Amino acid sequence: MRLTLARTTAIALVVAAASVANAADVWVRIVEPKSSDFAIGEVEFVAEVVAAEPVASVEFRVDGRTVGTLSVEPYRLRVDLGADNTPHVFEVIARAEAGGEATDRVETQVIPIAREIEVELQQLYVTVGKNAQRVLDLRPEDFTIRDDGAEQKLVTFALGDIPFTAALLIDASASMAGDKLQSALAGAAAFVGGMQELDQAKVMVFSDRLLNTTPFTNVQEVITASLATARAAGGTALHDYLYAALKLLEQRQGRRVVILLSDGVDSHSVLSMQDVAERVRRSQALIYWIRLRRAGSAEADDQAVGLTTAWRGPREYKEQFELLKQSVLQSGGSIFSIESINQIQPVFLGILQELREQYVLGYYPSNRRNDGAWHKVDVKVDRSGVDVRVGEGYIDF
Repeated sequence: MRLTLARTTAIALVVAAASVANAADVWVRIVEPKSSDFAIGEVEFVAEVVAAEPVASVEFRVDGRTVGTLSVEPYRLRVDLGADNTPHVFEVIARAEAGGEATDRVETQVIPIAREIEVELQQLYVTVGKNAQRVLDLRPEDFTIRDDGAEQKLVTFALGDIPFTAALLIDASASMAGDKLQSALAGAAAFVGGMQELDQAKVMVFSDRLLNTTPFTNVQEVITASLATARAAGGTALHDYLYAALKLLEQRQGRRVVILLSDGVDSHSVLSMQDVAERVRRSQALIYWIRLRRAGSAEADDQAVGLTTAWRGPREYKEQFELLKQSVLQSGGSIFSIESINQIQPVFLGILQELREQYVLGYYPSNRRNDGAWHKVDVKVDRSGVDVRVGEGYIDF
């Protein structure tokens, strides 16, 4: 059947090309989206053109508005339609240099809703890798999403340049004094310098108190100027400021990211990691932890937390430490355990690259009840040997 379909398509294109050649005209067809699709969020708009003369331009329109014009192949672009569940009219106008013109038109569907209930689009940020390399050639049909075991219909699909808002948390406790802190701030500045126009980031330098902070911005010079006076001092209130960063991000739209850089464990927070873990589940932010270990220490040494304070003993601190690790991984983020300050900036830039190479999948949960229950999300990819990393779920509000 697949060979027959390919042969039929090839014959159709040959016939179209022959007709074009005879008529000195141009032929165009919209490949994506299809009339049976639901066009919501980021949508790929693809046209196929056959012409006897050189193509002068291919104009793309959505709902009567021009969204782009291309003059060379591939005739493909992305358009953001927002999250409203409405039909859209896609039009393509292909013009040949000889003066010929052809058009095609597709109208997409509205997602049928049996009851008058508002269902929020659920977005997943998925990292797919194989043999330490990210896999970037997957298509929507390669993904299967299950929400509490029920398979979901994928309605939006994008790869890469989806804007994000990031909170960069820099530990500036006394143990980070000198080159450690300067390298950490340089890494944060490099991250901001590599962002794109619609991305935003806020840097928070903390110890047992907030030492320096910046507004949300994408201007590297603002970050550098705001943090020029940062100095290391005091203990580490990691839980408190991770919680604060997550609360700030809740006020922002779209993809939300926390990057935490710290060389130790929490020693001064009022909040427990249990409090923060609940906030992580609510926020759905991706969390990346850059942990600067003691030079020459084994990974196992990091887990043997021996701190004792008036609030907690070694066992409690180890439990808090393990819960922090679990929360980072459950968010869909990663832990980078490094020994040298020379690794800090490459890790920051590596996280930025990962964000550029994530798949963004959107669906309307079929079993949403707004009852505060936890929904476990599972994403499978139809490709052997790949690793898939995504947040483990969300709270149904």
